[in-house]
Parts: sequence; structure tokens; C-alpha cells
Amino acid sequence: MPRTGRDITGERFGKLVVTGSAGYGRAGRQRVALWYCRCDCGNTCKVEGYLLKSGRRKSCGCIRSTAEEMIGKRYGKLTVVAEDLDNHTTLQKVICRCDCGKEKSIATRDLKNGKMTDCGCGRARPGRGDCLERQYDPALEVKREAFQKGDASGIITLEDWVYVWLRSILPHVVKGTTIRMYAETMERHVLPALGPCRLEELTEEKVSGWINGLGDMPLSGTRNGRMTEGTVRNTLSVLSGCMRDAQKSGLVEKNPCTEPSWTLRSKNVWEEQEWLSEDQVRMLEPLLAAYRDEGGYPLGIGFGLVLYTGITLSEAAALRWRDVDLEGKKLRLEYFVSIKREAGTAGAEERHYELERLSGRKRREVPLPDFLAGQLGQIKKEYQGEPDGFVLGGSGRRPVRIDRMRAVLMRRGHACGIGTVTPRMLRDTYAVRAVRAGASSDMVAELMGFASSQQVIRRYMPRSVADKSELIKKMFG
Repeated sequence: MPRTGRDITGERFGKLVVTGSAGYGRAGRQRVALWYCRCDCGNTCKVEGYLLKSGRRKSCGCIRSTAEEMIGKRYGKLTVVAEDLDNHTTLQKVICRCDCGKEKSIATRDLKNGKMTDCGCGRARPGRGDCLERQYDPALEVKREAFQKGDASGIITLEDWVYVWLRSILPHVVKGTTIRMYAETMERHVLPALGPCRLEELTEEKVSGWINGLGDMPLSGTRNGRMTEGTVRNTLSVLSGCMRDAQKSGLVEKNPCTEPSWTLRSKNVWEEQEWLSEDQVRMLEPLLAAYRDEGGYPLGIGFGLVLYTGITLSEAAALRWRDVDLEGKKLRLEYFVSIKREAGTAGAEERHYELERLSGRKRREVPLPDFLAGQLGQIKKEYQGEPDGFVLGGSGRRPVRIDRMRAVLMRRGHACGIGTVTPRMLRDTYAVRAVRAGASSDMVAELMGFASSQQVIRRYMPRSVADKSELIKKMFG
């Protein structure tokens, strides 16, 4: 039975005034309340209640613009020239030409609400816009242009080289989302400490001291408020790639990030027991399964997908019903949800969720346990899942908010007395179960999308002998 809500007759929502109840209707797979409304323009319309309350519907349609209708219109320094037909995100986007001459694909909602008024050329204040836009520097741009012509004499510091590397080297090697990730890593973790250093001063000892202190760096949004071992390792990997390209360009004699005199100890989940026991899973699972969105859709199935198939939460959020083979009991993983951070109003950071294509071994098929296939089948039938609909879409047509899913998982872990539980712990639990069941490192790597079985061995395989001396004692008594 639908939940009864309060009577909103007479209330105003934007240009709409509610005049009475219109019964119930369907929005996708949900049964929702409908209301008769009168618009300030004089028209009347029937609107879903959740759209009114969420602010997504503010008129009868008289203020709505399609992409085609926006062509030729001007928003600040931007003029809409065409609809973005190559857009593969869930947002409606158009191609805009800035007064500076640059063209950029921009979400129509960001144009209408005034968040985007230029391509980024006018953003000079720190903390606003995309990382590359924030770091734009006319003086460094001169050095980059000289480097492209074969003159690297102006590149002195690491900050100089990172600027050139992001704009002149990486675009020919990796895709834009990877460049954005590298830029954010450099901006947050590398440049504050090493940016002013001259390239020849970046020795093994210098990098070693920096990396040893990186793990103690306070970091909001992480377990215990500290940078995790994985983040430290990824940060070092980005710097190592940057210095490798500097070596290829003749700026340094060797890459200081590859010397063996210091190492990061690889975390072994098996030894540190950072997974959920069977008892903990039994306590946590009912709380996770009960999680639903505002429309009653069972989003808790997303946690079950991570726990019982080993996929990541971002991969689960990108799953559409066409990717779920209920007869063959398997998932086809082709996309993941990436997070794009942009400046919002008053300089506050906003996050947009976009679909990105998986590559390599990450693009895979994963078998479904019988009970999980049954649960998915029941949800698809009850909520009339369409092929293009998201498995975790609920009443919307966009991917679920991953940050909210993480927050729910953390709160419910504390509620049942386990403590902090992360999506990675659910995935680690799947891996440990696979190892205990006799899976080889190659099989676990194939199931979970690891590039190498060595990653599985380092992280999940039990180490029965600590060192060579202990091995000799066990061999010969």
C-alpha cells in the first residue's frame, strides 16, 4: 500500500499552486501521488508529488527549454551552438562557444541555473572549477608552449613539469577522466610538499622522506582520518609516472620513485583480518537489505551485489537491467560510475556522477549466486525493471549517489556494533571467501577485475611463513 502523505492543497511550488488531489499514478516503477496544479501563466497541469516537494517541477512547462530550443541563446560568455550528440552521460548537454573562442560541452541545467557562464577562462580564484582550470597560469603556459617547440630550458621545478605534463604529455596517452584524477592527486597530495623543488633535487632520499610522512597526513573522509595505504600507493604511482616521463624528456637522469632502498609494506587483508566474519555478515545483512529510497525502492540490494559478487560499488551503481542475465545467472560489467567534482555556488564543491566505460580485465562477466539472482528477479518483476533502467535507479533515471550509499553502510555498521564498514571491506570479504573456498589467485583476479594475480597474492593470500629463517626452521626442525 502507498504511504499516506500530508495534504499539500493550497501550497505553492515555484510557479505552481496545488489545487487538489488527482489520485495516484505511476512514475517508472513506482506508484506515486498526483496533484492538480495551477501555473502562474494560467495553464493547469497534473504533477507527481515527489517532483513538487523535491523542487524538480516548478511550472507547467512554460519555463522548460530543450537542447534544440537553447541553440543560439547566450548565457554569460557562452553561446549555445549545438546539442552534444556524443554525450554518453545521464545529463542533457549542449556544445557552447565561449567568447575566448573555446568550445565546451556543458550540462543544460548548469547554464539555466547560472553555474556555468564561461568555459573556465574566467576562473582565476583558487578552489573554483576543474583542476586544470584552477591551475591555469599564463607564465607556465609560456613554458609549456616552449616545451612543445623543443625548448625545455624553462622547466625548472616539479610544479613547472607537472603543468606541462598534464597538458602536453597525458592527452596523447590517457583519457580525460584519468587526467582529471592525476591533476587532483597532484594538487592535493604532491605539489604542496614537492612542487617548489627543483627537478634535480628530487632524489631518492627526498621522495623517501615525503612518502614516509604521507601515510600520517590527516585526510578527511577516510578511515581514522588518515590516508589509507591504497591512497598512498596510488599517489606514489602518479608521481612515479610523472617522473618517468620527465626522464624520457631528458629533464632528469633517473626516476627517483623506483629505487629499492625504501618500500611501502603491502597490506595483507588476510593477516590483518579486515573483512567481515560470518557472524558479522549475519548481523549486518538485515540492516543493509532494509535500506530503501524515498519511493520505497530496495537500494540495499547494491550492498548484496558487492558482498556476493565482488564488484565495486561504482560498478554496481552503473548496472542496468540489460546487464543482468537472470537465466544464465551472471552480470556483464561494462561501465562504472565516476565522480566529477566541480565548483558550485559560493565556491562550494559539487559532485556529478557520470558513466565511464571499463577497460581491460575490469570489463568482465561475474557469476551470480542462486539466492542473489532470485532477489534480483523479484525486484525486476515487482518494479517492472526496463532494460535501460538502472538496477539501483529507484524512481529516478540516474545512477544512485555513491556517497550516500557509503554513508548508509557506515551508519548501519555502527548501529549493529561492528564499527566502521566500507564498501572495500564488503569486497574484501568476497575475496577472502573465494580464497578459503580454494580459488587460485588467477581466478580471484579474473572475478574481481584485478590487472594482475600478484595484486591478489599480496592482498588476500595467507602468508604462512614470515621470513627465510622461519622457513628453514619449519623445513628442518
